[in-house]
Amino acid sequence: MIRVLHIHTMPIISGSGINTFLTMKGMDKSRYEVQLACAPGGPLIDLVTAHGMKVVPIRNLVQPVEPLKDFRACVDLLSFLRSNIFHIVHTHNSKAGFIGRLAARLAGADAIIHTVHGFAFHSREPLWRQVLFRNLERLAARWCDKMIFISQPLIDWALEERICPEEKITKIYSGIDLNLFRPVDEETKARHREKWNLGLHDAVIGIVSKLWDGKGHHVLISAFKKIKQELKNARLVIVGEGYLHDQLISQVKGLGLEDSVIFTGFMEDVPEIISTFDVAVLPSFFEGMGRVLLEAMAMGKPVVASRVGGIPDLVDHEKNGLLVEPGDVDGLAASLMRILKDRGLARSFGTAGQRKISEKFGAEQMVRAIDGVYQEILTRKGVRIEA
Repeated sequence: MIRVLHIHTMPIISGSGINTFLTMKGMDKSRYEVQLACAPGGPLIDLVTAHGMKVVPIRNLVQPVEPLKDFRACVDLLSFLRSNIFHIVHTHNSKAGFIGRLAARLAGADAIIHTVHGFAFHSREPLWRQVLFRNLERLAARWCDKMIFISQPLIDWALEERICPEEKITKIYSGIDLNLFRPVDEETKARHREKWNLGLHDAVIGIVSKLWDGKGHHVLISAFKKIKQELKNARLVIVGEGYLHDQLISQVKGLGLEDSVIFTGFMEDVPEIISTFDVAVLPSFFEGMGRVLLEAMAMGKPVVASRVGGIPDLVDHEKNGLLVEPGDVDGLAASLMRILKDRGLARSFGTAGQRKISEKFGAEQMVRAIDGVYQEILTRKGVRIEA
């Protein structure tokens, strides 16, 4: 039995969290035993344990840089790895990626793999943090056997920044459960809209994302104000939770949009709310891939998103959606208006997007590719697996 420990920073339902969960869930249980190590107390832990998989809470694993807690988290992980046998340590995120790879290296793990969901040295960070995080990534890259990237733009970025040698890189698109995200008929769409007090003829724009800095919610709300001046039936649905919640509520109130914007909070039934959208949007300033775009496109929804990170690897401009520059309020408003006003274009984008997702972005395809990486590394390093 091949024992794998996944290390993820926060126990939240995010793109990287779902990627990690689907990887764990999809592995052949007759060949693999998988566990998750992450910060305690969150919905990702509930999701993993509900599917019969074990979770190891790492109390000092936190999102921001806190040297004392970071050191303690590394010591906790090292102690756990030395007292338990794992053939593969698979890390995710920048923080868990650095601490996890260091602990695994010190523990003498047989195989160490890191998935790059994005980099922390993006342009929105202060210069000193960009320099620090870039060099930490270069250092941690030396401690692993393989680095999985979820998009080609992330690979290009890594090579440009000399994060790791090309031979250590493999591209595996982040997959979704295609059985969950399917187009719905008009009757189902109408029923879901009624539940959320949305009219059948409302022009519904939707975003599913953590309410965190960098996701572009402020830009979207400002763009929506412009849209409302022309489309009186426009509605904006904001799905997710996070520390920006109160700020965004204040912005909506300040613009007089209270009657047109719905904050749903965290939702487990994401397909239901996506079914109510006429267009899905993700105006991020940085993004590894943008899982909500995958999910919306799988459901046949047209999308508008920023031309950043891995998004252009997913959204083909003018074919299955529209790309805009990050922070461009006018461009975002114009692109959303274009889709909302042209049903033929919306259908065309939706059909093309659904086809692309079904061909390249299924969870089963992702799991098979990751399984192949595991087998290649274990074979190359001559790791013996006890029955």
